[in-house]
Amino acid sequence: MADMIKRILLLASVAIHSLTISVWAGTPAPADTTTLVLLSVNDMHARIDQFPQFISMVDSIRSHHKHVLLFSAGDMFTGNPVVDQYPDKGYPIIELMNMARFDATATGNHEFDYGQETLLERIKQADFPFLSANIHTTGDNPLKFKPYHIITLENGIKVGLISFIQLNEAGLPDSHPSRLEGITFTDALSTAPAYTFLRDSCDVFVALTHLGFETDVKLTEVFPFPDIILGGHTHTLVTNPRTFNNVPVMQAGSGLRHVTIAVLKVANGKVTHLEARNLDVRTHSGINSQALALVEKYNDNPELNQIIGTAADDIAGSDALGSLITDAMASVAPLEIAFQNKGGIRIDNLPKGDITIKDVFRLDPFGNELIHFMLSPDDIKSLIINAYNREKSIDLYPSGITYTVITNPEGIAIDVDIRMPDGSLPVPGKLYNTGVSSYVASSYTFSRSSEGESLYIITAESLINFIRSQKLIGNSGTKRVFVRQQ
Repeated sequence: MADMIKRILLLASVAIHSLTISVWAGTPAPADTTTLVLLSVNDMHARIDQFPQFISMVDSIRSHHKHVLLFSAGDMFTGNPVVDQYPDKGYPIIELMNMARFDATATGNHEFDYGQETLLERIKQADFPFLSANIHTTGDNPLKFKPYHIITLENGIKVGLISFIQLNEAGLPDSHPSRLEGITFTDALSTAPAYTFLRDSCDVFVALTHLGFETDVKLTEVFPFPDIILGGHTHTLVTNPRTFNNVPVMQAGSGLRHVTIAVLKVANGKVTHLEARNLDVRTHSGINSQALALVEKYNDNPELNQIIGTAADDIAGSDALGSLITDAMASVAPLEIAFQNKGGIRIDNLPKGDITIKDVFRLDPFGNELIHFMLSPDDIKSLIINAYNREKSIDLYPSGITYTVITNPEGIAIDVDIRMPDGSLPVPGKLYNTGVSSYVASSYTFSRSSEGESLYIITAESLINFIRSQKLIGNSGTKRVFVRQQ
């Protein structure tokens, strides 16, 4: 590992995945040149099990270089029940990030998943600032975010950070709308130019974003001033630095499996050379014993480790997992039909063998309530069509029906063929007891005669009860959703 780090820090050669800025080959660096190492992770989603290796890797890099800064590009929460269901939701990863000595984090959409009051407590406990220039709170709302942050190194070099959060078509981050009340958001691309002054206020300028890779690329078009963009949100593993408008864009995948390392040469108030790549945390041989003891303490949770049933086979992929979730939802009286959105399915596979409560919360971590609607076939069609057209792909997995989306040649959904379990068509005008999560109910557009009513059970709880009642869970292997071009 030490040899690998030395190779990364060797800037005289034309290294793999390197990017050279404003310096010609063979030109000696000025005597007052400073080498700065930036480390960035994103979309950790509460994966605390990686922290013992991660902290050991960071400490090893720090031992090889004087100036090292550590950042998160957002979404530290949601994805691990040990963290999400902790009495102080989210605190375990804050404690571990403090132990790792993070210098700053972008605010991601999933930072709001526990609610604003809980987020405020986690911000107070963090030894690092939460940043975002396009989140705005007013009045007596105590939840505040710094739009930018400047870190001054011991030798006086200033490192400036600017941050932005992604917004969906509704102009909100991808979190439950009820958790965003009282907060306004502005588009990152229109907000960014107001911070052009930061380029002249620091020697190194970093955009620490939670926008997604494609939006980061667009950001370089309207805001080509950062020396590097360290991004998150789309879980993109950018192995080779991608450069747009002379701005390299990096992202480190997700789940703390990788960390971006960027090595910069700084002289006379500007970056003269930059190299970047991603390191695989899992291949690091060292373990931080203090972090390991803390992780083991948090993982010792008898309630979450309860076995509630058995998977007869691997249940893999969105179709199979979505069907399992919706079958559980549809088992709650009086529901006949249920839908699960693809984005709410947070693991790829439920392996053969024992199923624990922890497994269920890994699959469905959001705490969304089950909402009951009386929907006609036309209402259901409107839900499916609008969901499909969000990304021009299947988004909703059903129970109680199968359906085929019919698209035009441009890939836009224009109709849906719905079939009941016996293959018959639904009765026109009949109202069917239909269940969706509170996230779908509040975030998706579809026709309905009422706003629906809560069944006062969260979707994960319906799945826990379903698995307990079934004991042995199989993978039906039956595909329920199809697409056909007109």
